Amino acid sequence: MRVLVKIFGPKYFGLDTYDVITLVLDLKEGATVGDVMEELEKRYPGLRQKLLRGEEIIPMHDIWVNGRSIYFLQGLKTALAEGDVVQIIPPFGG
Repeated sequence: MRVLVKIFGPKYFGLDTYDVITLVLDLKEGATVGDVMEELEKRYPGLRQKLLRGEEIIPMHDIWVNGRSIYFLQGLKTALAEGDVVQIIPPFGG
């Protein structure tokens, strides 16, 4: 199945661009947000440690699935479906 992943503020995470990174990932059926994080860690080593402590999101960071925070879903165990959008959100303020 395919899911769309958007990484906002990639420079914050140590990636070499200021532009939003948009990826289409091909994942196995029944994949979870945790599986997305594993794939992203392969592509961008160190991203996981800048976003997570163990299985928990570092405070002020967030991961959304279809516009909903995984805090209100099943965390990294949140199941994904074909066409879902996963967004990686750095801390922000205004």
